[in-house]
Amino acid sequence: MGDFFKEIKERIERLEKKKEKNIWYALSYIGSISVIFLLPVIAGAYIGWWLDGRYRVGKISWTITGILVGIFIGIYNVYQVFYKRNIKDFR
Repeated sequence: MGDFFKEIKERIERLEKKKEKNIWYALSYIGSISVIFLLPVIAGAYIGWWLDGRYRVGKISWTITGILVGIFIGIYNVYQVFYKRNIKDFR
């Protein structure tokens, strides 16, 4: 999974080197951000669902816990991308 994020980062850097910034650049950037956010959420939901099937303990729902952990990881990933890049480049 680390290679996937590295590939996305390399693609973003290659697009950055091209000085042509248009609507397609903005859409690809937004698409990359959505993938970086959604993958941890989906992975957390799947792992939680699997844990619920194997180790159901009381009132703890591993699916909801996995989704919440995935959301926090996704927010962290998006923050890292925005922190290292300037969103004002789209003007």
